[in-house]
Amino acid sequence: MTTVSSKRKKYVREVTPNWWKKLDFYKLYIAREATAIPSLWFSLVLLYGVVCLSQGVEGLESNFVPFLQNPIVVLLNIIALAASLLNTVTYFFMTPKVLNIVVKNEKLNPNVITIAMWAVTAVVSILALVLIYL
Repeated sequence: MTTVSSKRKKYVREVTPNWWKKLDFYKLYIAREATAIPSLWFSLVLLYGVVCLSQGVEGLESNFVPFLQNPIVVLLNIIALAASLLNTVTYFFMTPKVLNIVVKNEKLNPNVITIAMWAVTAVVSILALVLIYL
């Protein structure tokens, strides 16, 4: 079998390490994807809390609470909260764009879906606060 070689130079698109800095869309994409790192941190904190809880109330009071009061941990938890909020906001605004809900042969307005998602989030948050303080 013979191969045919071309005298033309193969086009190779250059990809620089800062390709994502060119457009704001890419910057938001990278920021949204980077929210996985603070989410991992928060998951590890919760896991540590469960491990301390397995030791009883003493484990929580002597290990977990002082850990949570550490200024570095407080700062990391604030960063994790901000990352979670960024992820939630972008998710709530992207979801209606990919959903194709048809009601009475008409596509549902994307704003209705976004408002419904925020309303459910608000109701669940309020219920959680009420249950905590009862």
